Amino acid sequence: MSRSRRTPVPLPLTTARLLVREFVKSDVPLLRALGADPRVREFAPVESRALAAAERAGRPQRGPRRSWELAVVVRRTGKLIGACDLALAAPGQADIGYMLAPRHWGHGYGTELARALVDFGLGDLGLRRLSAIVAIENERSRRVLEKAGLRWEGLLRRHVRAGGRSWDCHHYVLDRATWTRALRPATPSRIMPGAKER
Repeated sequence: MSRSRRTPVPLPLTTARLLVREFVKSDVPLLRALGADPRVREFAPVESRALAAAERAGRPQRGPRRSWELAVVVRRTGKLIGACDLALAAPGQADIGYMLAPRHWGHGYGTELARALVDFGLGDLGLRRLSAIVAIENERSRRVLEKAGLRWEGLLRRHVRAGGRSWDCHHYVLDRATWTRALRPATPSRIMPGAKER
């Protein structure tokens, strides 16, 4: 059974190198630039909700929370490098996604972030199942999801229409039983092993 949506969730999330926090108004300019970058949009079958979340920063939450759009920051520098989200779908289930600035691709941040989202959803929120979709051309993100423990479930033809085209997408999933058995962190700490508070 998942936790009540009204139960406070401990944020920020911390990993060895990243801080995943709520948005603040000062995040808006970078998110606008990121959303307009053609390298990001090339593999984006779903419009990011990050910019809208940053523009709403500081407003009170109305009703039970159904999604977490969060900023991704490098802990060492405090620099915002992207965004991620977890959105509740059917009871006990949620979809996850992320985007990072291209200059930060290829450094392992995507995998670190995806694992944090998995632990957040299946651990902190007590959900039963997570899923993610990725454009079939986006091999890099497919590898990230697989490293985070998600497994390919099927191909979704013309699953999304965005940017003037229809997107074929891979569908990835991870259930709580699999995560608990094979992937759950050995330590209850929110700091990954080897990380140091700064």
